[in-house]
Amino acid sequence: MTYLLEIFCQTEQIEEVLNTLHDAGVDMIGNYDHCWAIGTVTGSHRALEGSQPMFGSSGDVENYPLAKVEINVEGDQVSSIAKQLKDSLGWEEPLINIIKLANDEFDL
Repeated sequence: MTYLLEIFCQTEQIEEVLNTLHDAGVDMIGNYDHCWAIGTVTGSHRALEGSQPMFGSSGDVENYPLAKVEINVEGDQVSSIAKQLKDSLGWEEPLINIIKLANDEFDL
């Protein structure tokens, strides 16, 4: 089973995320490596009492640019790479979405 990982990070963390993915060897499709998609989105959060935000201040709604890295990962590698990404991002609550794909059913 293949999964899509959507990894959100600050724009200055893109290289760190890509290096983590590449070093883990999850960026390959056939005879290609460095296989991922990168886009930009606007993120938002408000740090509530008891939080320790990596950026922004408690109590205020923060809006900021984020990068979104998308990559397909085989099921047996998802837990390991998600932990590595969580550790490398350093966020109190990292945003990594893990989505099951049906590509195998369609020979993709």
